[in-house]
Amino acid sequence: MKLCVIGNSHVGMLRAAARELGDDGPEITFFAKAGAGIERARVRGSVIAAKDRDLRAAQARFGMPEKVDVAGFDATILVAGTASIYGALRILQACRVSGWPSCRTAPENGGPRTPGPLGRALVSEPAFVAILTDHARAGASFHFAEAFRRASAVPIFLVPQPYPSERVFESTRPREYGFLRARRNGDGAAISACLNRAIDRAFGEIGNLTVLHQPTDTIAHGFTTARIFTRDAVRVDGDTAQHAADLLHVGPAFGKRVLARVIEGLRVGVAA
Repeated sequence: MKLCVIGNSHVGMLRAAARELGDDGPEITFFAKAGAGIERARVRGSVIAAKDRDLRAAQARFGMPEKVDVAGFDATILVAGTASIYGALRILQACRVSGWPSCRTAPENGGPRTPGPLGRALVSEPAFVAILTDHARAGASFHFAEAFRRASAVPIFLVPQPYPSERVFESTRPREYGFLRARRNGDGAAISACLNRAIDRAFGEIGNLTVLHQPTDTIAHGFTTARIFTRDAVRVDGDTAQHAADLLHVGPAFGKRVLARVIEGLRVGVAA
């Protein structure tokens, strides 16, 4: 079985998983770049190519090809590059969602939840999902998937960015405050449910594509990743451990779960 994996630093979990599986795993070709830059790849027909100098350098550094024809694979896996929990929380800095726990009376003390920033607009849940759907359609993975589908019948799997480690609640960095507020207010599960619906809605427009949402048993607090799956987090090369303060990435245990779902999906025709 031949798989092509395209994405950002989160592909590291799959590179690490593939190495651990060895000959028992599928043959995988990676096309990825840590951080920003993968969105600058050029797609013509079923071929994705690194035309940008920085992207070519990243491919060379980690032993990845500058050009891949996805039509020659049994499936393509797109990793991240779509709406994420961080994007959802940024939206919620400017609005509240009607009917959510943060907009209702707190059951544990009979009083109101701690309010968020003053002046936040009140929006309906369908409106929030619509905003997230637009974010999903604006991402690199959506554009790649659209282009590949126009040119090829190759099955496509989308792996949204895993939720950050539950250690995010121990962070003092301002960018993580949204997680603390959402957990305190009880909104975490609602946020992740809306995010999943938005991604499904966006990518549901593309045929022969399966979204692999994060497995429930890897999730903690409704919208973070259980630390057992993040303590062995790796960089894009699949070998180098992430720095101790990293909250974003997962490791080979999570990656093996993804590969197993892809392989099973192809065997039973989920993405057919």
